[in-house]
Amino acid sequence: MSDYQGHAAGYQTAKRQPWRTYFEQPSALALLGDLSNQSVVDLGCGEGHYSRLLKQLGAAQVLGVDLSSEMVELARAQERSHPLGIDYRVGDAGDLTLAEPVDLVFAGYLFNHARNREELRSQCITVSNLLRPGGRLVALNNNPDDPPSNFEAGRPYGYSKSIDGPLVEGAGIHYRFELEDGGVFTLTDYYISREVMQTVMEGCGLQQVHWPQLSLAQEGVEALGADYWTAIVATPPFCLIEATRA
Repeated sequence: MSDYQGHAAGYQTAKRQPWRTYFEQPSALALLGDLSNQSVVDLGCGEGHYSRLLKQLGAAQVLGVDLSSEMVELARAQERSHPLGIDYRVGDAGDLTLAEPVDLVFAGYLFNHARNREELRSQCITVSNLLRPGGRLVALNNNPDDPPSNFEAGRPYGYSKSIDGPLVEGAGIHYRFELEDGGVFTLTDYYISREVMQTVMEGCGLQQVHWPQLSLAQEGVEALGADYWTAIVATPPFCLIEATRA
């Protein structure tokens, strides 16, 4: 799970980059759909960006969980200033338990923090245990099919990636985000292939694992022009994953 102590404000600012507003977020919301009367856990919630959107999609209950107490405090501050009825807590995706299963687990950039398939398996077991039978996982993840030859292509969109060696399981991928205030936010995630991710998920009781299509909002085209989006749509930095609890 994200552990961004000392970096929470930078992470929060990076969420406002245009590709997130017009490409990532519309893709996730289209897949999530109407959440009326559903109970939801936002696992790896960060500062609560998607927790708030999940509530606005109609979820009856939203619990946001993150390893970083600094992130959780930012989320709680938003809840105090604009109450939506969201509960936030500090917790680890490797061992989280709840008294009652939920309808949906949303995992925003959680799985790419796993350094190997054992850590990924621990996260997926938690997801499976949190969900009721037939419950749904929706995850945002770094795109495992984005090759190192494309790692500089994100610069026009405010980010770039680098790697110290070959793209093998567990390799650290270093992200650099250029923020709107002139600052820089960096983090390191880890590479696990699409095939390994799917195998691990299925082994943890998550079925019908698939990778849905992404959706660029027309508002983004109108705001920035069609040419602006050509490169990032061709090889997106993120992907979506959906699965169902057996």
